[in-house]
Amino acid sequence: MVYIRAAVEGRLDEAVVRRLAADAGMDVANVYRADGRANLISRLPGYAAAARRDPWLVLCDLDQDECAPTLVAAAVQNPPDLFCFRVAVRSIESWLLADPGLAARLEVSTTRLPREPDSERYPKRTMIRIARRSRNRDIRVGVGGSPGTADTPILYNVILGEFVESEWDPRRAAERSPSLGRAIGALERLASP
Repeated sequence: MVYIRAAVEGRLDEAVVRRLAADAGMDVANVYRADGRANLISRLPGYAAAARRDPWLVLCDLDQDECAPTLVAAAVQNPPDLFCFRVAVRSIESWLLADPGLAARLEVSTTRLPREPDSERYPKRTMIRIARRSRNRDIRVGVGGSPGTADTPILYNVILGEFVESEWDPRRAAERSPSLGRAIGALERLASP
């Protein structure tokens, strides 16, 4: 078993990293939550230095930056072989929206899910908008929240985290999310000594 260390922006990202690692045949020794993208980016040189000894996966959202390869290239110069820095285009929600199984979890029609989730400008807003159309009141409130508020709905990370742990199919989702497909490939390379 290959053990990796990981760094992510937040709680939902941690669930995704753990699932991706497990699917690649790896176990996650530690996950460091940076509490936001800016904190994560500022700590990248330290994570890269640590990757001289142990495999590391660092995952962040592209957000409104224009180009993932540019972000990756600017983040760390000459990264060690054990350092894997991946970017979810535009955010981790894109990767979840790419799995048609999400529709069943949110209790909505699959036609509500975007065909090209990596092209969504604001995937988190898309997720919330879709959840508000759920047939299940707990989903409408827990993931959809209250219209007109900017806060993350109270059960957003809990409900979506449970989906990631028990139902999310990353390989199926990668068929509709190129950035997820690249992340899976990079993780598989990291898992192969």
